[in-house]
Amino acid sequence: MGGRQFVYILIFTLITIIIWIGADFIHSQAKKVSPPAEVSQLIEPLDPNFDQEAINELGI
Repeated sequence: MGGRQFVYILIFTLITIIIWIGADFIHSQAKKVSPPAEVSQLIEPLDPNFDQEAINELGI
């Protein structure tokens, strides 16, 4: 590999690294969107206690 090819590879690698860092920075600065109310309601934790009245109504 000649010296000129080595310089081209170094330049291409440097450009790739700069683009990668720039894209990562832009991605990290992206505005965080909060989920809609319906989604927030769906991801609430469940009550770990059994509802005995509902189980008795099912006849189990």
